[in-house]
Amino acid sequence: MFQATTFNPELNDKELGLAENIGMNTMRVFLQDQLWSQDPDGFKKRLDTFLSIAAKHHIRPLLVLFDSCWETNPHLGPQHPPIPGVHNSGWVQSPGKQELLDRSYEPKLKNYVEGVVGAFANDDRILGWDVE
Repeated sequence: MFQATTFNPELNDKELGLAENIGMNTMRVFLQDQLWSQDPDGFKKRLDTFLSIAAKHHIRPLLVLFDSCWETNPHLGPQHPPIPGVHNSGWVQSPGKQELLDRSYEPKLKNYVEGVVGAFANDDRILGWDVE
């Protein structure tokens, strides 16, 4: 959702509008460390755009920095299409299994957390942070 090539503010606006119409006022939004590593400034810009769209619809997201569900080998670029009948079939972990097993990756994760939280720590459009 936050990759430069697939980021779609118009679709975000449409879907967050639908969410607002059914009474949603918060949602979990999962971030991906690899996107930060690839392009921190672009990632912050896209996240800021998303937060503005969410605020327009009176939705304050809970931003999730790490997630250990589903695909253990995340990669940048196009993802495989959804698998019909399989819940969250295109979901990827952040970080992936390889990164979790590599202690030398920890400084990149620290940079990611400090960069994202540092940029948005006082942003009242965000309900909270999930760092499971």
